Amino acid sequence: MDQEKTQNMLKEYCCTRDVSLRNELVTQHMYLAEMVARKYAGRGVEYDDLKQIAAVALIGALERYSCDKGIKFATFAVPSMTGVVKNYFRDRSRTIRMPRTIGERVQKITLARETLTQELMRAPTTREIAQRCGLAEADVLEAVEATQSLVMTSLDAQVGDEEDTPLADLLGREEMEFENIALRDLMEKVIDKLSDAEKRVLKMRFFEERTQRDIAGEMGVSQMYVSRVERKMLSRFREALSQA
Repeated sequence: MDQEKTQNMLKEYCCTRDVSLRNELVTQHMYLAEMVARKYAGRGVEYDDLKQIAAVALIGALERYSCDKGIKFATFAVPSMTGVVKNYFRDRSRTIRMPRTIGERVQKITLARETLTQELMRAPTTREIAQRCGLAEADVLEAVEATQSLVMTSLDAQVGDEEDTPLADLLGREEMEFENIALRDLMEKVIDKLSDAEKRVLKMRFFEERTQRDIAGEMGVSQMYVSRVERKMLSRFREALSQA
């Protein structure tokens, strides 16, 4: 499908929030989830699990996307999906516990960076982020450094920017269309069967890109509980995929 038609569909979805239109857009952009999953495959998590994580994050990115900012959906969605996948690895490999105040600050900074990127159509500066969050620049830098210290060095060392894999190399892959439709339908069936608590974790984890610790604090449960719920959901996706 040509880019102009896709952009028109995105504009229509921003206005109508039509579910069938959303499903078609998710199918069209599933190659983005595959791209993100491939970049992180081979690091202790199965590719199919990573693809499912990125695919749910894709839906979340589509829900948050605004056509009024003039930024391409792929440009907006890929960093968002990458952030969700990085959070997943971070929570699996974390050896140092981030103080709650720093964690809350990181969430505020992440949201501000995403919003400013759309508004400015470029990466915001530390000063701009600080002003948006009502923080000192030193506080922003401290939060960024704290986050980076919790990510395995080997993970960051092997992952480049999204330009490492040209989107053009992934376009026009019609042979994946039916697989992507099947994956989308499978995801929706599994999500429909989740409990209210599981759906809440799913929304905060993959749509709002929040960490397990942050979710646990809001829900009043342990991080281990959130981790168990996440593993259970992935297990359901994996089981449904194996039976498809």
